[in-house]
Amino acid sequence: MPFEVKNGEYPAGDRNETGPSDIAVWATVVLMSVVFAFSMIDRVVLSIVIEPVKADLGLSDAEFGLAQGAAIALFYLIMALPFGWAADRFDKRVVLFVGIAAWSMASSACALVRNFTELFAARSMVGAGEASLGPAGYPLIAALVGRKRLALAMMIFVLGGVTGNGLGQLIGGPLFGLFSASGEWVYIWPLGEIAPWRAVFVITGLPGLLLAILVLMVPKGRPVVQADTVSTPEKTTYSAHLFFPYLRLHARYFLAVICGIGFQNAAIFAVILWNAAYVGRVYGWTPAEIGAVFGGTLVATSAASIIAHSWCMNTLYEKGHKDVHLKWQRGASLFALPCVMIAYLTGSIEMTYVGFALYSIALGGALVAGPTVLQLATPDEFRGRMNAVYVIVGSLLGTALGPALVGFLTDWLLGDERLVGTAIMICCVCFNIAAIVCFTIGIPVARGVMREK
Repeated sequence: MPFEVKNGEYPAGDRNETGPSDIAVWATVVLMSVVFAFSMIDRVVLSIVIEPVKADLGLSDAEFGLAQGAAIALFYLIMALPFGWAADRFDKRVVLFVGIAAWSMASSACALVRNFTELFAARSMVGAGEASLGPAGYPLIAALVGRKRLALAMMIFVLGGVTGNGLGQLIGGPLFGLFSASGEWVYIWPLGEIAPWRAVFVITGLPGLLLAILVLMVPKGRPVVQADTVSTPEKTTYSAHLFFPYLRLHARYFLAVICGIGFQNAAIFAVILWNAAYVGRVYGWTPAEIGAVFGGTLVATSAASIIAHSWCMNTLYEKGHKDVHLKWQRGASLFALPCVMIAYLTGSIEMTYVGFALYSIALGGALVAGPTVLQLATPDEFRGRMNAVYVIVGSLLGTALGPALVGFLTDWLLGDERLVGTAIMICCVCFNIAAIVCFTIGIPVARGVMREK
């Protein structure tokens, strides 16, 4: 090991005699899962009210794609590294408080926008706040639970995110239907009378402020030693300034993981954020119907997928298959290819439903595989910045490229809003093929990286 130093002490990774109780630890994991769920609700709820928002603000599909994808990614990119730097040096709970409060207020502020520019700005601030969750949230959980319980903790945490994808539609659609049934306007104090879609943003955004306060009360976790570097019989630790040399040493592996999962996220969000538009335009379903059926299905399939994928990958990993995460995700993308074609090429709402459900099951593991493998493969001292890199690439590929490209293809290449399903299918096939290539490149070096931990 080129970075090893032979002095100093470091707390054992899974011993926490003087730390918080197991109840406090797992309560924190559950709370963080709820926080993750609300971050995704605030992100996804825009997709379920696409038609009234477009009509009210005069947006094209391309502009809407930018507002729900690139706008989030913009400040993700700007704020991810600062949040990662702060998470490695300061109290992660404070970092999370600032981020959660920021995205919650920004999501509620979407109720006040009057045009594309203001919507883009509000969604950008949602992204700025959400950029804190990866760099501070993953390391906070890892510091509390230790390596042996990390896979279970990551599964619970990410379970909140994937169910939040569905809850954004499951809650947003019926809420919009309820507000619409009372007339053209809804009275919300202190805003007065506002359009139903605007009321949806107020109701789904404000609960995050309570979660931000609760996060300040969770246990802090074990401190990370900042000595030059430390070796014990159990593990080697590293100085903070060695992050980039370490990243360069294992560049092939980390690029394969981060880019592969990023392309899978692009494939996931292209479907999640545009499926409601496809079902509404082609089959005439209302937001309430789409939210109840497809949102509910997304919650159920995502939860089942996360649990099944996590259990299988963790079981195989514990049996010595250190490259299982990349091999598993490569297989998931292969299975996803026919699913997305079934969903958007058959012209049948029944087949759309079947393909959508199978696609969600196939790629659900991506949202837990990336964070889990990064915590397993990354030294404690680098986790904040490594997760920041993951957030940046994930934002560029998953959050920005996926949703935006569907809108641009619909407007500029296909020229027909009713062909949004074809645009979804084209994007998802390309993204999954790119993910397969990335994982194939990383698999040969995976076991070597994992053996060093």
